[in-house]
Amino acid sequence: MYEVKILLSGIWFQFKQIAPYWASGLVAGSLVSVYLSDKITNRMTRLASGSFWLVPLCAASFFGIVSPLCMYGTVPIIAALGRKNVPQYLLAAFMISSILLNPNIFILSFALGVNIALIRLFLSLLGGILAGVLVYLFFKNREIFSFKHFADQEKKPQKTFFSDLFRAFRITLPYLLFGITLTAVFDRYIPPDWISGMFGAKRGLGVLFATSLSIPLYACGGGTIPLIRAWMLAGMGAGDAMAFMLAGPALKVNNLSAVKMIFSAKYFLVYLAYCVLFAIISGWIIEFFLSLG
Repeated sequence: MYEVKILLSGIWFQFKQIAPYWASGLVAGSLVSVYLSDKITNRMTRLASGSFWLVPLCAASFFGIVSPLCMYGTVPIIAALGRKNVPQYLLAAFMISSILLNPNIFILSFALGVNIALIRLFLSLLGGILAGVLVYLFFKNREIFSFKHFADQEKKPQKTFFSDLFRAFRITLPYLLFGITLTAVFDRYIPPDWISGMFGAKRGLGVLFATSLSIPLYACGGGTIPLIRAWMLAGMGAGDAMAFMLAGPALKVNNLSAVKMIFSAKYFLVYLAYCVLFAIISGWIIEFFLSLG
């Protein structure tokens, strides 16, 4: 009974730390989802007429981050944009950035510190831009997207702010509580020296380990924030944490299932390779610059 009380106390402590960021992110995400989603889609369509490809590419990556939809909501948008002849490099930039970050998770990332949140924002933008550049340079004349699974026209029911907010609350709360519970268990039973030894002493290998660990543990972005926060307090490096946060959303099962719907097997493997390499290299670069300081 004593151990249960200790765990419940730890869960409540973690929840109080994370809840303000979580609630703010839910509100911001619902505001964008209800009032800006159609505008984002329209802007993406207009980007196709841009005269300089790098400018619309950066804009497409930005719109991907602003889009608050999960991948099962983003994929139909990508399909609709593809049918409107939006270039593939813009679709790639939008898709990758949308996978890596959204307004809810960006605000929640401030629980890890302002620097971590801003670095995550920058890398998520860069991940989309770089993906678009690579598609533009190497796959310009190839059809890498396939939209045969989608109907020509799919109208979604009208959303209201409160209905969207409640839906986001209902979906994210179980993952958040799971992450907080896991963090409380970690704080109670896992010695900090274990995390410090796993990540802190071997920075380069720590990035590889964090990337691998993200695959089974990254069920939801919000749910992993408390765990990453605890790991960083125990000695996890910023590069390790960033590799975890970049690889996790790109490689979690739900997102992979959605992405597979618009890629053939060949380009699905290219997607996997890109996401893994981007996470690892980003983590190494962050650790390199931190070591100079």
